[in-house]
Amino acid sequence: MPDKHLDKLLDKLRGMLVGLAVGDALGAAVEFMPRGSFELVEGYRAGGPHNLAAGYWTDDTSMALCSGASLIHCHQHDPEDQMQRYQRWYRDGYMSSTGRCFDIGFQTQRAIQRFEREGIDLSGSVHPEDVDSAGNGALMRLAPVAIKYHKDVKLAVRAAADNAALTHTDRRCIDANRVFAFLLIRALNYDDKAQVLAPAAIAAYFSEDLDYEVAEVARGSYRQLNESQVVSTGYVVTSLEAALWAFYHASTFEEGAKLAVNLGDDADTIGAIYGQIAGAFWGYDAIPAPWVNELHDHARITTVADLLATGMTDEQLEILVEHAST
Repeated sequence: MPDKHLDKLLDKLRGMLVGLAVGDALGAAVEFMPRGSFELVEGYRAGGPHNLAAGYWTDDTSMALCSGASLIHCHQHDPEDQMQRYQRWYRDGYMSSTGRCFDIGFQTQRAIQRFEREGIDLSGSVHPEDVDSAGNGALMRLAPVAIKYHKDVKLAVRAAADNAALTHTDRRCIDANRVFAFLLIRALNYDDKAQVLAPAAIAAYFSEDLDYEVAEVARGSYRQLNESQVVSTGYVVTSLEAALWAFYHASTFEEGAKLAVNLGDDADTIGAIYGQIAGAFWGYDAIPAPWVNELHDHARITTVADLLATGMTDEQLEILVEHAST
C-alpha cells in the first residue's frame, strides 16, 4: 500500500528546493529594481540585469545545486568538496543556468578567491575573521542542507551554521541560517503555519543563543509590518524578515511568491528564501504547474532534491555529474 505520509514528506522536500529555484527565477527579471518601478511580476519574464531568458535562475540556485551535489557525493557536509564546487561554478560555470558564473555576491567571491589562495582551515571556514559582511548569500542556498538532514533538527541546524560559515562568518548570518533551518524542518512537519512560525518554539530551542536582530525576526517582527516597511535589500536579517513576511501573509505558494519578488531590490534572493519555506510547507504539487514546467532545467533540480531526500546509486550520481558538466 502507498505510504501517504511518506509521499507527502517527499513532496514537501522536493518543494523546498524547487521552490527556491522558482522564487529565484521569478525575481531575476526585477533584481536591483526599486519597488514600484516595474510592472508587477505575475510569472516568469525575460530580461533583467543579466538579460536572462524567462524561467532562468541566478546564483541562488547555482550555489544550492553545488551544495546539493556535494552532499549527495560526500553523504555529509564536506567543506573542501563544497568549496571546490563553488570554485568550479565561479571559474567554469558549473551548475549555472547559462554556463557561466554571474551575479556572484561580493562576500562569496572573496571567500572563493581566498580558498583558492589558502585552502580551508580545520574549522570548516575559509577565514574566520571575515565578520564585516552580513549578506544573504548563504541563506539563499540553504535548502539542500535542510533536505539532507530533515530527520534530525539538531543536525540540520548545526549543518546550516557550518554551511553558512564557508562564505559568511558574521554571527548574524550564522544565526539567521540556524533559525531558518529550524523553520524549514518545522514547515516539513506541520500543516499549521502558526505552529511553523511559533516564536515560543524558536525561543525554547535556541534559548538566548541568538544575535539580537535575528532574535527580533524570530519573535515575529515581520507580523506587524506593512509592505512599505519591508526592507528587501541584501542584508541577511531584513532578507529573512522579508521572506517570512511574504510567507506569513500568503495563503498559497503563488500568492506569497508574488508578494516576495514584487518587493524589488534583491528580488531574486528574497524570492529564493521565500520559496524554500513555502515549498517545504505547501509542497511541490502546490507550486503552479507552469512555473515548474517552464523553470529552466527543472528535471535536474527535482533530481537533486529527490536524491538528497531518498538516497542514490553510484549510477545516478554519475548521470547527475555528467549532466552538470555539460
